[in-house]
Amino acid sequence: MSYSRILPPRLSSSSQKGIVLLAAILVVMVASAIIVSITHAEAFSIRKTSRIQVLERANSYAFGLEDWARVLLIRDSKESDTDHLAENWAIGIPGLPIEGGFLSGFLEDEQAKFNINNLLRSEESVKRFQRLCDNLEVETTFIDPLLDWMDEDFDIRYPDGAEDQYETYRVANRPLSDISELMLIKNMTADMYQKLLPHITTLPAPTNINVNTLTDQVFLSLGEGLNLDQYLEEREKEDFKDIPSFIERLQLTIPPTDLSVSTEYFYAHGTVVQGDQSVNFNTLIHRDSNDKTMILNRTLGRL
Repeated sequence: MSYSRILPPRLSSSSQKGIVLLAAILVVMVASAIIVSITHAEAFSIRKTSRIQVLERANSYAFGLEDWARVLLIRDSKESDTDHLAENWAIGIPGLPIEGGFLSGFLEDEQAKFNINNLLRSEESVKRFQRLCDNLEVETTFIDPLLDWMDEDFDIRYPDGAEDQYETYRVANRPLSDISELMLIKNMTADMYQKLLPHITTLPAPTNINVNTLTDQVFLSLGEGLNLDQYLEEREKEDFKDIPSFIERLQLTIPPTDLSVSTEYFYAHGTVVQGDQSVNFNTLIHRDSNDKTMILNRTLGRL
């Protein structure tokens, strides 16, 4: 039995040339894709490196602004025993040109606001906070839960207190670390929080309110029937040298509790723009009685 061998058909010369041409085109396409990919990756790497360098430069300027704030506060402490809004620290930097952009910054007196962590300090502080809420048309039903959140015991304050009556978390039983913690408190709403925010703060220790810098609403919370226009006029004339002169000049009948004419805690705020990169920072600075400053916390981010 014999078998015949079947051979594949022989390609013509023109067909062979066509296959070679297709193979060549395929090789060129693959090579082109590889080159484009490499070029794109290299360009992306260059852009990324450039943006990182710009961002690092912006961060350096931000830290420089922070150092400027600390130096300014130390110098101010040596020159004056009071802190008021006519001093150099309160002027700020409106917009200073730098290579590739600009920077700006300002210092904010945190003791011009009501320190929430003062609430456990005295009954007078609670009364002032209640008046602040009333003046801002903020419901006060969150105050008892707030006091329960901050105190060390598990006794509920009536009628609106709350210790462990939260569904997903327990009370802190310590002072607030950040003002945003207020949003965790029973009966607090976003609208109430936004009304209070410009006039309140959370500092790591109980503090006095600086009568030379306090906000309008914090001044009105110091007592009943206070004259805001008179206060602003007297403050514009001259800073208050001490609390007795503050009370005498305004003819006040309020308790002098937890008031001062100087400040220990300041917030430094700054913005640095470098090309299309923007960096902002907020730094809490403590200045002690020995003219030394310490950074307590810092938030640094891109805009």
